[in-house]
Amino acid sequence: MKKSLLLLIFIGLLTSCANRKQKNDSGAWFGGQIINPTSDFVLLTKNDVVIDSIYLDANNQFLYRIEKVDKGIYNFIHNEYQIIYLEPGDSLMLHVNTLEFDESLAFSGKGAKKNNFLINMFLHNEKEADQMPRFYLLEADAFVEKLDSMKANRMTMLNNFLSKKDACTHFSEVAKASIVYDYYLKKEVYPFAHYGFGNTEKHQNLPENYYNFREKVDYNNPELQSYYPYYRFLNQHFDYLAFESYNTESEFNRESYIHNYHKLNLINQKVMLESLKNKLLRTTIRTYLINAKEQEEEKKLLELYLSYNTNTQHTIEITQLAASTELLLPGNKLPVVKVEGRDGRKSSLTEIIKRPSVIYFWSSNWTNHHKNVHAKVDELKEKYPEFDFIAISTDEQQEVWLQTLIRNSYTDSYEYRFTEKDIALQNLVINTINKVLIVDKNGFIIDNHANLFRSQFEEQLLGILNQ
Repeated sequence: MKKSLLLLIFIGLLTSCANRKQKNDSGAWFGGQIINPTSDFVLLTKNDVVIDSIYLDANNQFLYRIEKVDKGIYNFIHNEYQIIYLEPGDSLMLHVNTLEFDESLAFSGKGAKKNNFLINMFLHNEKEADQMPRFYLLEADAFVEKLDSMKANRMTMLNNFLSKKDACTHFSEVAKASIVYDYYLKKEVYPFAHYGFGNTEKHQNLPENYYNFREKVDYNNPELQSYYPYYRFLNQHFDYLAFESYNTESEFNRESYIHNYHKLNLINQKVMLESLKNKLLRTTIRTYLINAKEQEEEKKLLELYLSYNTNTQHTIEITQLAASTELLLPGNKLPVVKVEGRDGRKSSLTEIIKRPSVIYFWSSNWTNHHKNVHAKVDELKEKYPEFDFIAISTDEQQEVWLQTLIRNSYTDSYEYRFTEKDIALQNLVINTINKVLIVDKNGFIIDNHANLFRSQFEEQLLGILNQ
């Protein structure tokens, strides 16, 4: 009852603030409530430029005034990432529970109907994505027919919405883009999902006009550059175009030098919108550097990237990342990283390594992951007693970490926590919680980016034992 009353008061505040402005207001209000917040602020951005960090009050609510709104897509970030659509005069409020972020996200206030439509369309797309593996089994003509039907259904949903709501042309183009570029992406994926990456000659079985949609791709749309369906399509589209450039020389591998060499060149050739080009180049080189295995190739690709990129901040970031990843290449010794055990004793990571070791990471914030990864490690310990399995938590608060250990009965002596989290994440280049390091008994790196859940992981451990 108390929470409901607070929410009603907050909605009233938002409405009254908006009503004090004239109808020709060039600004907008953005507010909301975060249930189960993971931090004390919401980040608001547009086209990857931070507008402001908006702090939550004691009731996990926030209210922010944008004095001059450029009509279009904005992004808000609170552990997860979603879009909002704002126009001058809007007074938009969101309500979200971080435990079910996308599914619980709802909007109220002026501008809410458009945003609720976009989030519902997003969830609709996600449900369709779950069905796609079986659709990819269809023969080409049947697949295209099915995909065209799905697209037509979503266009009908959009047209019905537009016929009932007073939405501007700009909004309709944004909403249409989410349908069109999701459709384009599925067409890109199908040949490889159906025939496999090793059977590109079978792509000749595709209908003659199958790739005609590529002629309609807009590589330089400033209004969509931070819109997930559009950006996701472009990023993966360049993956497939890159593979077409080298498929007679090598197998498909997003992490390989040859793949990323062709991808960087294609992005530079086709994308003229500087901000979008820089963002795509950054995404590509980051993925490569994080997975790089060979120093000379890393240096060459970094030089190529720097010759194309024009964003100074990106240059600094990627140069620093390259310096860190170079130190993590196989054959190097682990960087100095400080950890503490459950008994509070602090040491460096290399000090606790006595045997060949698998080092994995987890966080109390990712419940399913830390349960799954510990269960997998328990299984691997039985099979490979020659290895130590070292768990390191990224939790910043010691008490939270210790409570999670007790609550889940994680009693292994090889449970540690970073004492200088930010330094550790940078030095070990931990960009994903699934990252795993394999080192020898002296702390020299064997693999800088393994994954416990990959099918080849156990083969890798056996290979190390047989050396």
